Amino acid sequence: MRERMKKMFKKMLTIGLSLIVLLVPLSGCATTPSQSQSQSYEKTMVTARTEIWKAISGGGASSATVAVMDNGKIVYEEGFAMANRGDALGVNSSTQFNIGSVSKIFTAAAVMQLVEEGKVDLDKPVVDYVPDFTMQDSRYKNITVRMLLNHSSGLPGTDIYNGFAAAEDPDFLTNFMVYLANSNLKDDPGVVSVYCNDGFTLAEVLIEKVSGQSYAEYLNQHIFSKSGMEDSSCYFKPDNPNIALKYNNDDGSALPAEYVNLMGTGGISATAADLCRFGNALLTNKIMTAESFSEYTSPQYAPETVPAGTPITNYGLGWDMVSVADFAEQGIQVLSKNGGTLQFNSQLYVLPEQGLAVAVIFAGTADTTTITNAITQALLEEKGALPGSETSAAAAPKPAAIPDQLGSFAGYYGANGSTIKVEFDRQNNTMNYKKFNGSEFVSSGTYAYMDDGYFYLPSGNRLSFSDSFGQKLILQTLPTADYSLVVAQGIASVNPVDTQNFANKWWIPTNFSAIDLNTFVAATGSIPELPGFIYFGGDDTFTPYRLKDGNSAEMILPYARDLVESRISEVNGKKVLNMMSYTFIDAQDVAVLAKDETISIAKANENQVRKLDAEGTFGVTMPEGSRVIIFAPDFTLSYDSLYAVSESVPVTAGSYVMFIGNEGDQFPYQYSF
Repeated sequence: MRERMKKMFKKMLTIGLSLIVLLVPLSGCATTPSQSQSQSYEKTMVTARTEIWKAISGGGASSATVAVMDNGKIVYEEGFAMANRGDALGVNSSTQFNIGSVSKIFTAAAVMQLVEEGKVDLDKPVVDYVPDFTMQDSRYKNITVRMLLNHSSGLPGTDIYNGFAAAEDPDFLTNFMVYLANSNLKDDPGVVSVYCNDGFTLAEVLIEKVSGQSYAEYLNQHIFSKSGMEDSSCYFKPDNPNIALKYNNDDGSALPAEYVNLMGTGGISATAADLCRFGNALLTNKIMTAESFSEYTSPQYAPETVPAGTPITNYGLGWDMVSVADFAEQGIQVLSKNGGTLQFNSQLYVLPEQGLAVAVIFAGTADTTTITNAITQALLEEKGALPGSETSAAAAPKPAAIPDQLGSFAGYYGANGSTIKVEFDRQNNTMNYKKFNGSEFVSSGTYAYMDDGYFYLPSGNRLSFSDSFGQKLILQTLPTADYSLVVAQGIASVNPVDTQNFANKWWIPTNFSAIDLNTFVAATGSIPELPGFIYFGGDDTFTPYRLKDGNSAEMILPYARDLVESRISEVNGKKVLNMMSYTFIDAQDVAVLAKDETISIAKANENQVRKLDAEGTFGVTMPEGSRVIIFAPDFTLSYDSLYAVSESVPVTAGSYVMFIGNEGDQFPYQYSF
């Protein structure tokens, strides 16, 4: 349960000779193709099998699927392990997996089609097409359609309420618009490109408003059908038994099937082969014109994105990268989109000049980028597609003295999930990289400075500093190429606002739904070395926020993704914290479960929470469509009926029980101690 909670919180694809793909069972749980007489893909297949089985045997993933398309032909397609262990169903060519954020390039493609029809202008304000879009921050009127698709809108990040769920939520978009109406921007629109799911959910709304169709209907008619994607849909296909389930790493139990209500940002279900078919449809102008494709796949990131010219995430419209560094260094353009949900991870590569596409999807956790890189490298080598060039190894960097000008970069930095303190040791020419742990800053690494201007991490990644657009930034650069990304942003420490209302607090949500897979509590606290700043997080995450006043915190990290605003108000004499679409109460205000107390839900979306004052066992008779969650005294998840219903469970004194149901529901319980 603790591992599941941690992942929940942090959580944040083609063309050649005629080839018949013969799908036959492999060890009862996989599929494999026949071979082409004139072109071997043996190295590609061996690489894929080696890397994918390594990931599955490592315990993070339950199953996987891979496909390679070469000039319009699926030349390799294979499934790995069991899609459904209970039914002994192995992954086959039609098994659906959630593709997560790979969905974004479908959303962007749909917008480009509307642009071609003259119904949308990329550079006109979103409010022209979605008149009911509003925010607390008046700058929202300056957000253009393009900014939604290139991550430069300045929207906070991700409203996750029911975003990943055990069922469809028909009210998700309505609630999302309410969330926006209560939110501010984290930056001026169009200034910095930072990954933003909210932009694509709003683009989904725009597509529905302009086309007059639901997002799912639009994609079925205008993209899936045109691409030959017969095994793709928004959500899993209704009543489809052939879906990949994720299994718990600890006990092997199946997790609830995942429905991604963040449809436009991550809600498509597909096969690896269908992703390749989409890649081929793009290359053959079945989805959009060549002119539109050029716009769709050209670098689109905003002007203050750092570093200019070589950011790792060189966004297109929907694409993470329109030039993957490892292949750009070899003279090959690779379009890339990665996806990740609570239960799935995916990667799609499209190589326009070579007419290739590679797709990999896992049920579970896997490094899909590294795996897809290896498969694509093997494919290019096998086809002889890499341009010959003479390369000379760069001289190994040597230790050097830290330049005087770097001294000004010592100090405090913020990132999503971390508050950081940087110190320089001039005697040993090292940087001490410290992270806040809830009470103090502790070292997470000491890195040596080298004569090429970088501090080197054991992984080979390199850290450097930049003073750009008035911001002090920490950059991380790849080991093999000079592509970088911002990993932290400097924060000032002068802000004399009392942090008392946020100090050392745990907050328990009172409006969890019965289907929400994001199960978490939140923590806030002061940062002693940064007066007037608080952290917001939970489970070892400590994102810094600056207080506007004693009851509200503001976003201060325009270069960080997935930020939230938190506001404290008083309801019936007790403190209530609002964040995204969630409402929390102070754990200190939770009432102890009284003897013979009747637990009932007085109003929808207002759950009952009680504290247990003795060790014992606890059981509940649950109404239909309800849910019970128990948090241990240290706020780790100890029981959730969504995953397994038990007649009674052991509880520790100081545990918290959350009763989730519909208006009027009652929860008879048995508490023995």
